[in-house]
Amino acid sequence: MKIPRILAGALVCVLASMASAATYYVDATGGDDSRDGQSTATAWKTIAKVNGSSFAPGDQILFKRGEVWRESLAPPSSGASGNPIGFDAYGTGEAPTITGALDLPSASWTLDSGNVWKATVTATGMNYVLFKGSVWGLKHTTSKTECAAPYDFFFMSNTLYIFSVGNPATYYGSVAAMLMTNGQLIYLSGKSWVNIQHFKLTYYDAYGVRIAGASDHLNLANVYADGIIPAGALPHGFYVNASPSPTDINFYDVDAHRNYNGLRFDGGASGIRVKNCRAYANRNKGLEDNTGGATYSYCHFYANGVGILLSTDASGGADGGNNLTGFAWPAVSRFQRYAARITVTIDDPGLVSGEEAYVDSMLPLFDARGLKLSIAVVTGYASGIKTNIQGWFNAGHDINSHSWSHQYFTNANAFTLQYTGTGTAATATISGNRLTTTVTGGPGGENLDLDLTNSAYDSISKLVATINGRLVYTATQDANCQGAVHSSALADVTGQAIKAAAYTTQLQKERLVPDEMASSKNWLQANVTGLGNVKVYVYPSGMEDTQTQSWAAAAGFEGARGGLSMGPGVKEVSALGVNIQNVTSLGISGLHSLTQAEITDKIRALVFKSAVWGVPYGLFYHNNELTTTEVGSLLDALTANGATVMTNTALVDWIYSQSRVGSTTNYVSAATGADVDYRPTAASPVVNAGADLGVTYKFDLLGVDQTWMGAGWEMGAYAYPPLAAYLVVVH
Repeated sequence: MKIPRILAGALVCVLASMASAATYYVDATGGDDSRDGQSTATAWKTIAKVNGSSFAPGDQILFKRGEVWRESLAPPSSGASGNPIGFDAYGTGEAPTITGALDLPSASWTLDSGNVWKATVTATGMNYVLFKGSVWGLKHTTSKTECAAPYDFFFMSNTLYIFSVGNPATYYGSVAAMLMTNGQLIYLSGKSWVNIQHFKLTYYDAYGVRIAGASDHLNLANVYADGIIPAGALPHGFYVNASPSPTDINFYDVDAHRNYNGLRFDGGASGIRVKNCRAYANRNKGLEDNTGGATYSYCHFYANGVGILLSTDASGGADGGNNLTGFAWPAVSRFQRYAARITVTIDDPGLVSGEEAYVDSMLPLFDARGLKLSIAVVTGYASGIKTNIQGWFNAGHDINSHSWSHQYFTNANAFTLQYTGTGTAATATISGNRLTTTVTGGPGGENLDLDLTNSAYDSISKLVATINGRLVYTATQDANCQGAVHSSALADVTGQAIKAAAYTTQLQKERLVPDEMASSKNWLQANVTGLGNVKVYVYPSGMEDTQTQSWAAAAGFEGARGGLSMGPGVKEVSALGVNIQNVTSLGISGLHSLTQAEITDKIRALVFKSAVWGVPYGLFYHNNELTTTEVGSLLDALTANGATVMTNTALVDWIYSQSRVGSTTNYVSAATGADVDYRPTAASPVVNAGADLGVTYKFDLLGVDQTWMGAGWEMGAYAYPPLAAYLVVVH
């Protein structure tokens, strides 16, 4: 076997050429800040010592491999043109790691009272605590007494309180505090001519690397930034917002995974280069350039944009060429962190006349693959297809509520009402499920007094017809108002004049939505024999918010397929706590007219996101949006790539069975597999696809020579194969 060349010889040559420069060593375990730091035997211990020192151009500060620091590195000095200051690694093993995670073993904990335990944790604040290695806790902000259920925590005065039945390390298996509240692991502010290589950055909620102030002439190479914390519009793996506009900032062979954005550049810049880099499974984008001055080349961005069907891999910036297509399968060592639970639903039977035949054409596709289709019925129009619905249910398919009328609460207009008789004045009042009018100066007998719950006019269409039947009134249904909407959803109004001009009656969200939910649920349970409790509500066009979520829970729906995307701070990943009343809905009509290979590429990326983050997705389509061939390709792509294809009810049942996180809508689930490993395999498209960046950067995160298997470099921080046997020894 060919043994790879190692970093030792190259570094010795570099150091020999800078004999006048000093080299400092940092060792988290064996170091001592009282020493001079200028040999491995007299190494410093802390990053604080480094940050508080002063360095000259050409100096090297080397961190021991295999060691871990829980501090932010803020280089205190600038180098000079042709003579930068370098921060790098020495020794054997894993790259020096800077992390925000602090494991808290059994000895850390003492009983506070009842089922509340405490540990001393020195930190300015704490937003996240990780249980079982994959479940994020629920933060309370008022008192430790709020810690009343599993995964509850409270932090104050350097003391972390959590709920636990017995010692937390035993009860949960593991507990880790996240220390880097709104911070960054490497911070370059107002610094120039600095090189940083061979660091691993993990568990940060703001920035892996942040570059600010008058910073320029910086090189970051062979750095791995994996944020992991799944909430909010941060973290960014690598972030630049410097002023004045930088002209020479380079990212070479870096990895940026499981952040909000992998790489993000704000402000102004004329020279940011991203080369030989990878960004996978970031919740928003792989690369986002808002400066107009970034160029990326020889890069691979994959499965970014956790809240949408298609990936948002790169926006802004200039494509410098030789980048891999976004749908090139990354073939990493391991990504199946969670089960990729995904449902497939046809929406709108009942609402769309004749859609039942389209549903029937789909059922054999699911049956042939041992799967079942979810069918979201609009019940206010479903009387004519009761037999069809019963047949679907009898065949084992999943029946869900898709509202009573499919009315959007954002369309508030119901109908116009005007008095056209001979009276001198007329007013309308809606209150307590009654619509009344008062006419003055007329012949008498013209007043309306309608009970809006009366079956003769309990819907908007019937109410409009009833009013028009009284010849001294005109009523016109709004074009955006569904006729099946119950009249009881009308908003109150008192003494509204309706003689001189028509009045447009309004729907009230607080009446409309609960009625839509309850009415649809009741209809299905009354008309589908054997169905029992309808557990899933499917929002029309994703019209849901925190208010409607509580109504769905109150109506007895265990869960719902909710919003059409996930915004910052509302990322529905299992580790953070799935909002069971807002399982993300993704329309798949865009798969129409694609080839089987194209459908496979897109669905494979979606499965990758789901497996990395634990995101449950609900895919949906409507009448005639996809052909049977396209749906067959979809199902094959899901199953072939490891998705657990479920019905909506099965998904909701599964999530509902998990431990609560202290509310009626949020539940959690632990990972089902080992942590993600983004190292390339032999099948990875990044192998031998990168550019040669020269001897300075040719040794990967673990110290392996990029060219040991051939002239080509890999993209990202790891060469292939990253075997422990080839880790370097540098003194």
